[in-house]
Amino acid sequence: MALTISQLRAFTAVAEHGSLRAASRALGIAQSGITQQLQNLESMLGATLFIRTNRGIALTALGQRLLQRAGAIIGECERAEQEVRQVRGDYVGEVTFGMTTEPLIDAFAPVLMDFRTRFERVAVHLRTGTSRMMISWIREGTLDFAVALVSKHTDTADLSVTPLYPSDPVIVCRQGHPKAGATSLAELVDCTWVATRSPNLTEDPHVNRLSHLFESHGLPPPKVIATVEGLYETLHLVGATDCLSLESSIVAKRGPFASALTAIAVRERAVEQNVCLLQRAAIPLTPAAQELATMIASYTRTVRAR
Repeated sequence: MALTISQLRAFTAVAEHGSLRAASRALGIAQSGITQQLQNLESMLGATLFIRTNRGIALTALGQRLLQRAGAIIGECERAEQEVRQVRGDYVGEVTFGMTTEPLIDAFAPVLMDFRTRFERVAVHLRTGTSRMMISWIREGTLDFAVALVSKHTDTADLSVTPLYPSDPVIVCRQGHPKAGATSLAELVDCTWVATRSPNLTEDPHVNRLSHLFESHGLPPPKVIATVEGLYETLHLVGATDCLSLESSIVAKRGPFASALTAIAVRERAVEQNVCLLQRAAIPLTPAAQELATMIASYTRTVRAR
């Protein structure tokens, strides 16, 4: 006997909603049917997937591992169904993709409006975060594609990578910051920083551009007081405090924080990276996802060429 999609749907619904009753409502299936699916799944695997606690149902360690796999499997099944319908001309379904700072500010709003005009029955779901998060989500199968930063040190062996344009990283601070007129990195050694990764999380300095920037110029490590993965949170902190951050130059030119931020024109430059379109190499995008990816790539290249 093999795993079935019905079993995995029941399992993930209970895990996500925290109870059999809530999962039953979410799936529109009788609670007894959910219970039967779970019993069959546990019997086939020879493992307990849930335990009862004072707060309700919780996943066991094995259940947590299965949940990661189940999400990817269900996602692929849904993509396969959508792909067949879209190839036949019925554009319905969902596209889930990721964007880092530069392409988000450059292209998301205009491309989304154009895409919705052409494919109004296709739902669009955007996830933001760091490039390493995007790559992880693509590999897990929870993103169709991402537009993110890639350097020559980034592990993309199993991914299809299409370079779009070079990134332009600068040090940003709030308007009126006492160090806004600095011209060298050495003048910023006493400043505090907001970063996307702690300097101690990796032995490879090229993975952490901020830490590598200081190290490559013989300076002590930057004083990182917080690691933040969200763009809004990072820019809010920089705009509201004396913290600095290494960001795309676009955040001080366009977007909701442009009027609150300015770039510090130091001579030293961070390691080069490119904004790239990333997807799994072995699995094609659905037609709708491919259309959106192509529109984003075309728009960003056009904007950058102006």
